[in-house]
Amino acid sequence: MINFTKTFPLLLATVVLLVSAGQASAANRSLEPTCCAPEPPTPCCYDPCFHYKTHKLFVKKACPCDCCPPVEAVLQVVDPRCNCFVDVPVCLPSCCTGVPTIDSRCGLFKRGIVEYEWCCGFKIKMVFKHGGHVDVHYYGL
Repeated sequence: MINFTKTFPLLLATVVLLVSAGQASAANRSLEPTCCAPEPPTPCCYDPCFHYKTHKLFVKKACPCDCCPPVEAVLQVVDPRCNCFVDVPVCLPSCCTGVPTIDSRCGLFKRGIVEYEWCCGFKIKMVFKHGGHVDVHYYGL
């Protein structure tokens, strides 16, 4: 007589391993050697012209203390329209630290829009327009 209470879990584990190994080998067969990683962004071929705008109306101030001056920085922003990057000089509040969240999309009239938002509430929105114009909008200063 066979004791199924001891052999069934072992049999079930063997079947699961065989099925998962078969799926993995099928997935490996579907990968082609010509498959490649996405291309990294390259420097943009145009010389950008920056326009800065600070929005203070109806915006909560990100840094309540004004004891420290803002920090000048250069963000390397990828233009979502053509996968190239532009060095954008910006001023950041000294209390905003850490890595920002980045949202990148194409907008109306073939504009590229990239938003950087820090956990302190400060936000920078860059709008890439035709002709190399980049509008830089500050929210929370």
